[in-house]
Amino acid sequence: MELVVLVATLALVQFIYFSINVGKARGQYSIKAPAMSGHPLFERHLRVQMNTMEQLVVFIPVLFMFSWSFENHGWAGYKIAAAMGVIWIIGRTLYARAYVKDPDKRGPGFGLTFLPTVLMIAGTLVAVFKGLL
Repeated sequence: MELVVLVATLALVQFIYFSINVGKARGQYSIKAPAMSGHPLFERHLRVQMNTMEQLVVFIPVLFMFSWSFENHGWAGYKIAAAMGVIWIIGRTLYARAYVKDPDKRGPGFGLTFLPTVLMIAGTLVAVFKGLL
């Protein structure tokens, strides 16, 4: 379980890092709060932060649900969930770098965050239904 907690914590640290980048861009491009637009690079950093927050809402709960439900069946839920989480974090890093440089190239990074989440949702459903039957 420690690996899963570590991965969840790293994902939140990554989100904080993205938030700091928004603050830096706000200062660099003189975007006064509460404005949410004004310079394309500021807007890109903001979108990275917002999209990551949108993804975290699903990723964090399913990370724990998947690991717990798989472990309940004697499967390697903690290790699998942690590995999926590492892929998610790498995907977010790729997404952020690509989005800031050229938003049209964000697809692979987005895919590496979306796919682990969807697989863990599907895996959780399989494990839960197996337990119900």
